[in-house]
Amino acid sequence: MATNINIPSLFTLPVELIYRILNNLDNQTILFSFGNVCKRFQSIINTYNQYKLNFQSVSKLCFHSICYLIHPENIISLTLSNDNKTPNQIKCFFSFFQIQQFTCLRSLTLIEIDENDFHNIFPFKNILISLSFTFRNNILQNSKTLQLISSIISNNNLRHLDFFLSSSKIDDLIWPNQCLLQSLVLSNRINFIQFSTILSYSLQLKKFVLQDCIIEDLTDIDSLISYPQLISLTFDDSELNVNECQLILSLTPSLEYLHIVGGTNLSNGFCWEKFIQKKLLKLNKFEFAFCGTTDVRVEDSINVESLITSFRTPFWIDNKHWFVVCYYFKDSANYSIYSLPICKSKVRFYPHEDKITCSTYSNFYNDVSMTDNVREMQLNLTDLMARHNQDVKNTSASYTLFRKLNKLLLFIDNEWPIGSIEYLSTFIDLSYIVELLISIDFDSESVSNKLTNITHLLKQTLNLHTLTIDSSLTSAENICLLVPDYIKHLQVSVKNIDDTKLIIEQLKHLSSVTFETLYDIKCLSPEFVTWLMEKRNQSTYRNENTFLSIWF
Repeated sequence: MATNINIPSLFTLPVELIYRILNNLDNQTILFSFGNVCKRFQSIINTYNQYKLNFQSVSKLCFHSICYLIHPENIISLTLSNDNKTPNQIKCFFSFFQIQQFTCLRSLTLIEIDENDFHNIFPFKNILISLSFTFRNNILQNSKTLQLISSIISNNNLRHLDFFLSSSKIDDLIWPNQCLLQSLVLSNRINFIQFSTILSYSLQLKKFVLQDCIIEDLTDIDSLISYPQLISLTFDDSELNVNECQLILSLTPSLEYLHIVGGTNLSNGFCWEKFIQKKLLKLNKFEFAFCGTTDVRVEDSINVESLITSFRTPFWIDNKHWFVVCYYFKDSANYSIYSLPICKSKVRFYPHEDKITCSTYSNFYNDVSMTDNVREMQLNLTDLMARHNQDVKNTSASYTLFRKLNKLLLFIDNEWPIGSIEYLSTFIDLSYIVELLISIDFDSESVSNKLTNITHLLKQTLNLHTLTIDSSLTSAENICLLVPDYIKHLQVSVKNIDDTKLIIEQLKHLSSVTFETLYDIKCLSPEFVTWLMEKRNQSTYRNENTFLSIWF
């Protein structure tokens, strides 16, 4: 007797399981590949309502294709950007859709939005849970904009907010007295009255991030005030001294997480130990990056060790298991003390021969995860190699590999240093780099050597998609020779309109280009605009200050 055996197949899976699979795929794969397999899959992607669209850095072709295929009611998260890679994208996007169509939208990010577009979008705001926005050039001229922002903050559904205003505008912003935010990120300097007002009116606020932490007018702090709702606090680019910092922290006794980058005279572990044991009894994670200067220059690790003695007590090592590393820089007598893993995302790398390193973590030199939070590095390649070559025979210390660095800024003073690319690869995973800036002068005597070395470097950075050549002497011909096909976003200086045209004609694989113009281009000629539309139809562009940005 024959039996029917049902063999499991992707084509017979329940829709709910296919949705689970789609949750792990990127949007382009879902829309352009999965949906084209069969009519059933096409039907499924039309009803799938968990799309998270991020249009930062997208090509214009891909952008238009997604806008054509997507159903706005299926989008739950949306990121739009008017930056140099995608100029005028927000206005372009809303030429396809009406904001009222996004009935399931819960998270919205708007980068460098124009003020008029902001007003057009935000009659629709009541269903958002998360919102992030910055204004183009941070210019606000509409007197009703701050009122609108205040209204947005008071929205009962909003739980996360991230925004930036100028100092004068943040002073004028009226914080609503009923606010249900749970997470707030401000990229502004504020005074203590504003800090206190935000916490007083935001009784559900759990996480507060100040990315430009300058809190002024701290003399009138009432020691009886307390904001116990806050459990996470971040001060980035802080200018607080130890007294100011501890005055503020005494008002937040329930902190479980504290992150501080910057500040003045904050590197005393004994002082922090005493304060935490008295005021921050719930603190279980403390991340910091403190800087300072010594009165006397030191030449060996024994003397540098004294800078972190206060972090070697049982409180730090045995109780909290909070370890630190100290870098002392011989030339300047400056030092930096970092909690481990290093929490600072942007660093400047100095020659190994100029610094002395010591740590309370015995395995620091072998644990590459200690630098995994570092995402952006700046270094002078000329200085780095000059110091390295000088003492290379006397150097025995190992280097911690920056294996998750994605942005690298290289500065070369004169000739391209011999062996520098191989040396970079000893402490940086170059294959992880996605954005590269090279600041260099292409003088006539060594231009060939520099072109050869840049080409060699680009072959080591195969995941690179954004390249900036910072040089006033670059010829368009050399740029066209340099830029490989996998580069999608280019920024470069040009001397005249012919250079601009040559790069556009030759580098057809680019998704966007930003020209720093060394000629007067205050107003693009109609002839050039006509030429551009003939060469790259449907491109959008922005001509602002000395920059011309084109999104192809």
